[in-house]
Amino acid sequence: MPFQPDPQTSHLQALPLALAPLGVLLEVRQLVGGQAFAQRMLAMGLGPGRQIRLMQREGNHVVLAIGATRFGIGRGVAQKILVAEAGEGRA
Repeated sequence: MPFQPDPQTSHLQALPLALAPLGVLLEVRQLVGGQAFAQRMLAMGLGPGRQIRLMQREGNHVVLAIGATRFGIGRGVAQKILVAEAGEGRA
């Protein structure tokens, strides 16, 4: 299922990981948080340019995949990771 951004915000081409569609290949565009948050995400392998998939959204947790590795993060953390469909908006 392709990602369909809101036409009013399509110029941004990114949305929080917590709101992204399940199973679609996504690219991390930006980490919205302080330096400590960014360092923690980078240590987990989540940084701008990384391709991931949102596998599951349940309660206050989401499960994402980076390649064959899956792990869970809180929905609040997922709100601070901005993503777009991989390949979108690239020239």
